[in-house]
Amino acid sequence: MNIRFSWRQIAGIASLIVSVLVNLPLLRLTYQSRWIAVPGMPDASLSLSRMVFHVAFTFCVIELNRHVLTTKQYRPRLSLFGWYALNFLAFLILTAAFIGLILLVYPDRPILVIITTYFRTFFVWVTALLIANFLTVLQQNRTIQAENELLKQQSLQAQIDTLRAQLNPHFLFNSLNALSSLIREGGPRSQEYLAKLSQVLRYSLQVQQQSLVSFSEEIEFTSAYSFLLMIRFGTNLRIENQLPAQAPWQIPPMSLQLLIENAVKHNIVSSSRPLTIYLLTDTANEHIIVRNVYQPKAESADGMGSGLANLDSRFRLLAGQSIQLVRSETDFSVHLPIIPLS
Repeated sequence: MNIRFSWRQIAGIASLIVSVLVNLPLLRLTYQSRWIAVPGMPDASLSLSRMVFHVAFTFCVIELNRHVLTTKQYRPRLSLFGWYALNFLAFLILTAAFIGLILLVYPDRPILVIITTYFRTFFVWVTALLIANFLTVLQQNRTIQAENELLKQQSLQAQIDTLRAQLNPHFLFNSLNALSSLIREGGPRSQEYLAKLSQVLRYSLQVQQQSLVSFSEEIEFTSAYSFLLMIRFGTNLRIENQLPAQAPWQIPPMSLQLLIENAVKHNIVSSSRPLTIYLLTDTANEHIIVRNVYQPKAESADGMGSGLANLDSRFRLLAGQSIQLVRSETDFSVHLPIIPLS
């Protein structure tokens, strides 16, 4: 039977074990004293109350540090050393408060209570910090493993989506139909169109196993794909690319192509209502923006509705940020976080 404890349950078990081990000598001494309160020797109530305090103290230290260290909530006000110093201050205050309560019950033995409690609680505090750091590392490793597994699934889905796009009869039909028209016209653009089509298909095959590609490669592919669309739609479609071709960035492959395809698929593209798509960056140079004039079709086009959700998942895993969708009465834009070259 596979039993898996939660992090809080592990912290509770560890707290109980640490407290019992620390207080075991006093518990044995209590047993030998036959549970009789003798000045200078601990009795049952003192030993048990101290053990209960140590269980609660250890659990709180482990859980608090595990949460704070995992989320790094001590930043930016404190460094890691400053957080540990705050921990030490909390140890002194809480231990002093417990000793104050105990001395109300045992006023005749202050030295015994103070020395033994501070010494043993300090050992408990150090042990709890070590356990908290150990659990934090384990939790981060599990999170990384889970994110890697999710990224593999997203990459696999992206590969499937890419393959479907490659084999999409409409895509192939439209591309070959446009090529046939260019050949009949006898112009030189037919050779250029064929070269761009080959570049698009070759790139989509090459990047299937990659999570990130250089931005310059993505721009070359996007330019080739845009050329195919503008040949197909003529003056009814304009794609204004203002992105820096040699920017030191990375990007999930075919991200821009997906957004251009969505814009064409879900908006009217006609001579009476031409569609313009802009590729640019924001003023702070933190996002890549794909914006189009918002002129939606009366009925949504057939397609994979998971495209934007899939793209958002890939960016959250690879960049730690989500994509942003901004819609107004006249425009629709998608903001992609910039991923610098590592």
